[in-house]
Amino acid sequence: MKKLIFAVIGFVVLGCTNPSVEEGLANLEAALPELEASMAGIDVDQMIADVATMQDQVETMETDIEGYELQVEEWEAQIQSILADLAGVQEIIDNAGTKDQVAAILADVEGIQAMIDQLVLLADYDYDGVINGLDKCPDTELGVPVDDEGCSEAQKQG
Repeated sequence: MKKLIFAVIGFVVLGCTNPSVEEGLANLEAALPELEASMAGIDVDQMIADVATMQDQVETMETDIEGYELQVEEWEAQIQSILADLAGVQEIIDNAGTKDQVAAILADVEGIQAMIDQLVLLADYDYDGVINGLDKCPDTELGVPVDDEGCSEAQKQG
């Protein structure tokens, strides 16, 4: 039985020897000096300085982004204000009259002005008993007797 166990162990040990593994280890040993030479050329202090510079640049960019975000908020507020103004203008336009409506309003105003003019002619501003339309002396003093044309003796002579 002991012989059998030794035979199995020997077979396993001999069977596990792999020439490709040995080749791989040899190639690795040959490449190791080249790798060491490459590593020796690396300037770690410069890399640390470069990383610090990049961190400063990132902080600057973050600050810039915050400033840009504030500007965007201001621009959005201005846009909202402009939109509100435009909505007000649109409401005015929507409620504005057409040319025909404006012409009709002007005609109404002219008619009202004509009626006001008639009322002024029928009124007696100086209270002399002669209506303004017939009063040739519209500034007669109150209580002074006047003729049919609304003039006092003093106004006729003067």
